[in-house]
Amino acid sequence: MSSSFPGPPMDSPLPRDVPEPHPFTPAEFGAWRGMLRVHATVFRELDERLVTDHGFGVDAYGVLVTLVGASGCALTIGDLGQRRNLSPSGISRSVDRLTKIGLVERRTNPADGRSLLVGLTPQGLARLRAAQVTHHEIVRHLLLDRLGARDQKSLAQLWEKAMPGAVSSEVWPP
Repeated sequence: MSSSFPGPPMDSPLPRDVPEPHPFTPAEFGAWRGMLRVHATVFRELDERLVTDHGFGVDAYGVLVTLVGASGCALTIGDLGQRRNLSPSGISRSVDRLTKIGLVERRTNPADGRSLLVGLTPQGLARLRAAQVTHHEIVRHLLLDRLGARDQKSLAQLWEKAMPGAVSSEVWPP
């Protein structure tokens, strides 16, 4: 069986003498690996618990919490997708799923009478508030409770220093 991937066949050993280009320093690697591992662990547990306890995952939770923070609990689908860092098709699929279970609705934008807004429904708000209990419990258990108040403040300052606006901006991306 031939492969279109250049290099030795899969059953051949790879040469180990090909150097890594511009490798991370030990400090850089530790900071990066730590962030990735914490993020993956917290998000995996959050997703599992939100699905089990509330019937929707962490991505849907993100859409709902973004809407509750918006003026009138509604945004255009484009703004919602941008704030959730989702492609137009990705946000459309997410909104479709949430609409089917009654947590969001599409409604005419009163600003122009033509475009649509995605708005949180009363049921969506109630389900979000219940899910926030689980969300806060998991984040505290896996991360925040292990840090004192001073550590939490320092971590927030570090995130803000690494990426200005990550903590201070009301809307992300700024």
